[in-house]
Amino acid sequence: MKTFVRILVLALAAALLAAVLVSCAPAKDPDKAVAALKEEKYTVLKDSTVAPAALTLFGVKGVDCVVTAGKTVENKDGEKTNEAVLIVYFTDAGSAKDALDKVKAYYENEKDAKEEWKQSGKMVYSGTAAGIKAAR
Repeated sequence: MKTFVRILVLALAAALLAAVLVSCAPAKDPDKAVAALKEEKYTVLKDSTVAPAALTLFGVKGVDCVVTAGKTVENKDGEKTNEAVLIVYFTDAGSAKDALDKVKAYYENEKDAKEEWKQSGKMVYSGTAAGIKAAR
C-alpha cells in the first residue's frame, strides 16, 4: 500500500509539473499569440517570408513563421522598461530542438548573454516574463 501511495504521489507531482511548464509558454498557434499580444497593447510583427528565409541562410531549417512583439512600460516611479518576446514557430518539433541546440551553443560563447531560450513543442521562444505571459 505504501508503494502504491508513493507512485500515486509521484504521478500527480509529475502531472502538475507538466501543467505548470506548459502554461508558461506562448500560444501554440501564431495567430492566437499575435491576437493576445495586440490585446495587451504590444506592437506585433508576424513574418512568414523574410525572417524564415534569413534563418535558413544561417542553417536553421523548418521555420514556419516568426512573431516579434514589444512595448515600453512606465512604472510608478516614472522609469521606463521594455517588455518583449520573440517566438519562432517551426514545422516540426525536431527542427525546433535542432534550432534550440544551435542557439544554446551560440550563447555559450557569449560572455554577456542574458537571453534565455526555451522550446515548447514546435516553437522556440525568448523574452521577458511579461512578454511571454502576454503571448498566451
